[in-house]
Parts: sequence; structure tokens; C-alpha cells
Amino acid sequence: MDPAIDPREQAPEFRVTPRLVVGLTVMLAGLVMALDSLGLVDGSAVFRFWPLALIAVGVAKLLSPARQGSAGLFWIVAGMGFLLVTLGRLSAGGVWALLIFAFGAHIAWKALRPVGVPKDPSAAIDILQLMGGTKTIVTTADFKGGQATAVMGGCEIDLRSASMPDGRSAVLDTFAFWGGIEIKAPDDWEIVSQGNAVLGAFVNNARSLSGARKRLVVTGLAIMGGVEVKN
Repeated sequence: MDPAIDPREQAPEFRVTPRLVVGLTVMLAGLVMALDSLGLVDGSAVFRFWPLALIAVGVAKLLSPARQGSAGLFWIVAGMGFLLVTLGRLSAGGVWALLIFAFGAHIAWKALRPVGVPKDPSAAIDILQLMGGTKTIVTTADFKGGQATAVMGGCEIDLRSASMPDGRSAVLDTFAFWGGIEIKAPDDWEIVSQGNAVLGAFVNNARSLSGARKRLVVTGLAIMGGVEVKN
């Protein structure tokens, strides 16, 4: 290796991202339309397989370095459902049944997977809100993250009185379906949003100070609902 070349300035690693999948899908759709206009292919037969694009987006999210497992599985299940519809093997109501099954499996997995219990019970949060609303104020000095789920309801998580040791990162995993989750974070925390939204919103309106020594990573999925982080 040339000693004059800084290893940190090498070409970035190639990755298959959802944006790349969408771009290639649009390119392919345009090509198929052009060939169909020339009578070289049957465009209607090809476009029956459009749900494969949704499956590809889901696979790309699963392979992403960021934690996007929930979003990836949602896109894969939705793509498989719509593909069965276009092939005449499933009705539109069956797609909703598959999605509801996936939502239930997601919530059950979060409840059943082993999670380390901190010495201070208030250091981590575990909220499930179903057709209701709640407000949680966290005051621990050693916040370790947690998870929050809102289904046809809403929850507010106030972390402005909480803290964590310098150099620490905490992960808060969220899931909102026909509901909303509002997170209020301290001004001295860096906020990293790694969530996804489907017919909803995943918004980071928090002020992040440059050089902050404490980091909150908000992950998850909002479906026909919203997740908002602010100060």
C-alpha cells in the first residue's frame, strides 16, 4: 500500500441500499415500458411481479448496518402478500391478515426475547400502549434505553431529566401502528434517528449539540402513525 494514501480515505464500501433498489426498479420499469411500446415484450405480464421490488427493499433493510429488522420484515411480508394477489393466489383481505399476523408476531417477539435486567429498574423502559395514552418521565442518571410500542394509542416519553455517563450510547426501539410516540430528549444528547415510516412519519426535531458525549439512537417502525423526537 502506498504510504501516502490514508486508509481512512479509501473508496467507500459498496452496499445495496433501499434507495438503490428503488432506482433500479424505476429504471427497469422504464425499460419494460419502452420495450412494450415496441412490441418486444408483454409489459402487463412483467408488471405482475412488481411486488418483488418491495421484497428487495425489505432484504436491503435487513442487510443494512443500521438496525432495520422490523422495517425489513414488514416490506418482505407486504411484498409477498401483494405478489400472491397479483398471481391470483390471495385476496386483498388476505394481505391485511398477513400484515396483522406480522404485527402480532413482532410485538410477541419483543416481549419474549431475553433482555438483560439492569440493577436500576428505572434505567430501561418497556412500554406497551394499546388503545390508550400514557406519559412516562425518566429521571435515572444511567439511562440504558429500552422499547416502546403504541397500537391505536399514544405514549409520551420524557427523558429531559435523565442522563447517562459520558461516552455512552443508548438505543430506544419504537413501534407505532395507528398511534404515536413522542420522545423528549435532553439538549446535551446527540440524537440519531434510524427509524422507518410507512404511510406515517418518523421525525427527529431534536437539537443535537456538536461534540455531545451522550447519544440516543432511536430505531423502529411507524405504520400509519408517527414517532417524533424533540427537546
